[in-house]
Amino acid sequence: MDQQPFAPFRELVAGFAEEPGFPYEPLASARDFARSLATAARLSVAFAQSGRQIDLTGLDDRVGLLCAKALDLPPEIGREFRGELIMLRTELDGLARALGQRPPDS
Repeated sequence: MDQQPFAPFRELVAGFAEEPGFPYEPLASARDFARSLATAARLSVAFAQSGRQIDLTGLDDRVGLLCAKALDLPPEIGREFRGELIMLRTELDGLARALGQRPPDS
């Protein structure tokens, strides 16, 4: 039985757009998005370690969207977001190692 690759970063049918709740909280939105990417990276590591194929299609787009969200934050609020970005970088470095690649230099 052929298994489809695990593809957590592919674009959803509805696209990347999100409907903000009321009131819209840019920092909370960015944090939630970063945490969801980190969770997808952790799941990808687990699948890779179990021998499953991982499809990284869309990862660059998602990280690009997260960067745009981060740049939209005012500097004082953006500093509060730094921890999530560091956590995501750690998870993505772990994914690179699990896939047998060397993480990029800091």
